[in-house]
Amino acid sequence: MKNRKNLFYIGMFAICVLGFAACGDDETYDVYGDPYNRVYILDNSKEYKIVQTPISTVSNVDFTWEARCSKKASGDIRVTVAVDNSLIDAYNEEHDTEFEALPVETVVLENAEMTIPAGEMVVADAVHLKLTDDANVLSTLKSAKGYIIPLRLVSAEGGNSQLSTNMLAPSFLTITVTEDNMNHEATRYTGTGTLVADQTGWIATTNGTVQSWYEPIEAIFDGNYETYCSISNRSGELLLDIDMGKAYSFDGIKMTSSGYDYDTWTEKEVGVFSAGMTVSTSDNGTDWKAQGEIESDAEDCVFYAPLTARYIRITVPNAGGWYGASLECGVFNVYAK
Repeated sequence: MKNRKNLFYIGMFAICVLGFAACGDDETYDVYGDPYNRVYILDNSKEYKIVQTPISTVSNVDFTWEARCSKKASGDIRVTVAVDNSLIDAYNEEHDTEFEALPVETVVLENAEMTIPAGEMVVADAVHLKLTDDANVLSTLKSAKGYIIPLRLVSAEGGNSQLSTNMLAPSFLTITVTEDNMNHEATRYTGTGTLVADQTGWIATTNGTVQSWYEPIEAIFDGNYETYCSISNRSGELLLDIDMGKAYSFDGIKMTSSGYDYDTWTEKEVGVFSAGMTVSTSDNGTDWKAQGEIESDAEDCVFYAPLTARYIRITVPNAGGWYGASLECGVFNVYAK
């Protein structure tokens, strides 16, 4: 029995010796048993906007992306990112969209070749994508389908590196385009149009409730800001639709009500346009075209270029609370050309 125990211990010792010898091999592994320093990048897909106005193009496209590696780099690692438009069709099919490729001349891709310095695990110079500053080029971006920029990691070299096999998801930058004819710098009308003197036959409708202790909705066409109606919608956004009876060409809308001047202790006319409201127009009362969003309190909504339409829709966002979306209006008119 004693000899058997001795043989067992001798055998176990031999196995341990072989194990230590294997561990002394020159090749090293990370925790996954991979001899390479894997370079990876995470999906950072973003949504952006382009707003076209008659005088300029406004865009918020400004994207940065960092590549990383699984352990400290033994030497500098050169990483390359590229736009890959071959991914667009599959994206559109999966998301039921129709995004178009952004024209090459509109894209500015900085640091497409990045470096992870020796001893580090993240690039020193993240990729940066923005749009060109060329106003003539930007003004051509008007696709109603929107645009998309697919970015992906394409290569890694140096520092015993290779691309990750499972952390290489591309980032998709989607861009919606809207046209905004609204002059956000103007809060009062200073153009050459004149208010329509006879608003007979104009009709106002709403999806909200017209409060009975104020004037009826028709009062907004009597030209008197002191006779105003109060409308609210607790359950969603409030719509005020105006049918002017015929098409007018106009470059401004006046919407006011009664307020209070605390300096003179008297009633005064105040604007009721407020931030978040949107203005749309229509030729038939069914198909609406957005003309822009109000950005600050104003008496008048002023447009860069004249519009021609029969119908106007004011949309008031729901702010919550007891009334939800609400509007007090005493005068509604347009500055006709």
